[in-house]
Amino acid sequence: MLLGMGPDGHVASLFPGHPLVDDDQQWVTFIKDSPKPPPERITFTFPVINSSANIALVVAGAGKADALHIALGNGQSSDLLPVQMVSPEGETTWFLDKRAASKL
Repeated sequence: MLLGMGPDGHVASLFPGHPLVDDDQQWVTFIKDSPKPPPERITFTFPVINSSANIALVVAGAGKADALHIALGNGQSSDLLPVQMVSPEGETTWFLDKRAASKL
């Protein structure tokens, strides 16, 4: 599966602090109050994301450096970011550009 990470550490349309992050019953669901446009979306949930054999996770841009720093265990956050909940059956391979990786 190919995923990207947002500047707040979200993947798919699973945003930090949103109840959908904890949905373990549905494989695909909808969100009506997305914190970034568009407000209405459909998304995979973690049961389907984490059933993937392997995941390629793409992170690009300086605006994602802080979340990436937290996600890879070097930064501080009181809550788990959604990207930290990605756990496929196989491997996760991270693809970073220099600006996203600038705080590692």
